[in-house]
This record gives sequence, structure tokens and C-alpha cells, in this order.
Amino acid sequence: MEEKIYWIALNLLGISSAKFKILFEKFKSIKEIFNLSVNQLVELGISKNVAEKIIKWDQLPLNEEINYIKNEGIKLLTIDDPEYPVLLKEIYDPPFLLYVKGNIEVSSNFISIVGTRTPSLYGLKMAEKFASGLAEYGFIVVSGLARGIDTSVHIGTLKVDGKTVGVLGSGFKNFYPPENKKLEKEIIKNGAIITEFPSNTLPERYNFPKRNRIISGLSLATVVIEAGPRSGALITANFALEQGRDVFALPGRVDTLYSKGTNKLLKEGAILIEDIGDILEVLNVEVKNKEKKINGIETEEMEILAILNEPLQLEEILAKTKIQQDLLFQILTKLQIKGFIEELPGKIYRKKRSF
Repeated sequence: MEEKIYWIALNLLGISSAKFKILFEKFKSIKEIFNLSVNQLVELGISKNVAEKIIKWDQLPLNEEINYIKNEGIKLLTIDDPEYPVLLKEIYDPPFLLYVKGNIEVSSNFISIVGTRTPSLYGLKMAEKFASGLAEYGFIVVSGLARGIDTSVHIGTLKVDGKTVGVLGSGFKNFYPPENKKLEKEIIKNGAIITEFPSNTLPERYNFPKRNRIISGLSLATVVIEAGPRSGALITANFALEQGRDVFALPGRVDTLYSKGTNKLLKEGAILIEDIGDILEVLNVEVKNKEKKINGIETEEMEILAILNEPLQLEEILAKTKIQQDLLFQILTKLQIKGFIEELPGKIYRKKRSF
């Protein structure tokens, strides 16, 4: 903790990621920064106002912050920590310090799902369905703990005992929204809640775009379920594009406000999705649970269930899965015996229950 005290101090001072990068590249130890004069700091590109705060760092509420961190079981991850998430480190302005409750993996197997705080019932259903499905495939599902779509994403992941990461736009002392505090214990069992903000930070409006760059930065790709024309989810999607990550969007009705943002993303080149099979195909990654049985379901069976969010003809299943026809018949028969799907007239197959 001794070395991390200096990282905490810089964070309490509100040093930006860009300014921190200048200092971090110059000095081997963060501690050295606090031995510099105001003039030396200014020469490094730090404003005089901030430089004067740095040399008076002993006046910061450090003891209060450190005691809170210890009492709450919060882990601190610095950007040079080997446990710092690998994809987040690659973005233009990664947070130099993360406050973590639970366990966040170094893995690059994160995917974010975001959307509006005021969704339709359809949006809530789809958020939960995509979150559950991707979690079943071993993805760590990231969202922003906000009301609406984000909440459904976290709940959908937890329902299948999946791993989820919630990113706060405030400090832990001011958990926002407060009603989602009840999810905290469940989330940190298998995943984590993280923030870059010092513990006393309020959920101010300007904090959330900063939060959104972390959501997209952690992730291989961002999925937007529903978003109005000015939704914060669009900010997350734009960050993802700037960070060189894929953006997926669920199409919606053209006459509803909920879909204006997602449909706009699709016009601008986002990848249209109808089921998680569309996502898996594009990402083409080997995910952790893909080689395991999940709830007694084999890998090929899971692949078929993933695309049967609506009834499909045999030819459509063949086209989407690329599974050889004889083997496909065997798998479909197994799924019918297990009670997961049913065959309708015309060689149409429909999912009977979720997995």
C-alpha cells in the first residue's frame, strides 16, 4: 500500500490520464513526482494550479481514503500492475488507477452490452437474453450499472451464474444508482464492480462519459440494445469505434424513440445482430466455455440454441451453423429429446425453453 499511496494522491488531485502518462513515462517511481518543485512540474506540462496542489499533497484526505479502501475490501490496480485488464491498457487514455471490488480478470474475453435508461419491455428482454447467452459462452459481460438496459444486462448474466463487471460513474461511497447497490454482493461473487473515481466522488453528469470509455475499453466489442438519439450508450459505441473495437446494434422499430440511436448506428456501419450467433461469428474467438458442456448441453447443441431466438427452417440452420447435414439431424434430434426444441411442419425448428 505504501507505494500506492502516491497513486491515490494523484487520483485525489484529479490528475488526468493524459497528464499522468507524461509523468509516468518520465519517472520510474511515482514517489519521485512529489519531490519536484512547482517550476519543475510546470516544465513537464502540468498546470501551475495542479502543480501547487501536488506539492501540498500531504493536505489531502489520504487517511480517510485509505481506511475506507481497507474497510470495504477494495483492491487497487495501477496501470503497471500485471492484473490490470489487458484491453483497457491499450486505449488512448486508460485510467491509471482502478478501485476494484471482486475480481477482474486480465483476460481479453470481455464484451459490453449497453442501452438506454428508459427502455421498452422488448429492450429489457433482449438485454437479458443477449447477456445470458454470451455469459453461457464464457464471455465476461460488462455494463454500466445504470437503470434500464444496464440493469437487465447484469441480472441476465447473474441468472446463468455468469461473470459480469459493473463500471461506476462515481466513487464507491456514492454508489449510483442506489437501488442497484443490492446487486453488488451478487456481482462480486463471480465478477467485479470497478471505478476510477476516488471514493467520495459524486455521480456528476460529466463523470459518465469518462465511465463509458472504460466500458468499451475493457471489451472486445460493444453491443447496443436500445438507445435514443442522445443516449449515453451512443457515447460508449463511439468510444468503442475510436478504440478500434467492433460495435453491434439490435435493430428496432422505426417509429419508436428507443430505436433511433441503434438504427442510426446501423446506418453508419454498426453490425446488425438478431441473435448471439451473429456476434460469435464476427468475433471468431475461442471462448472459455466453448469446449465444455453447459447445463448438459454439448458445444454443437449450444451453437444451434444460440440462433433459435425465432423459428428457423432447416436450410436456415444449415446456413447459419455450417454444420454437416447428417450431424445436424442428430443434434436436432438430441435437442428435441432433451426438450429444448420442437419440430414444426415444414422442417421448422423452434426453441421451447431457455438453456
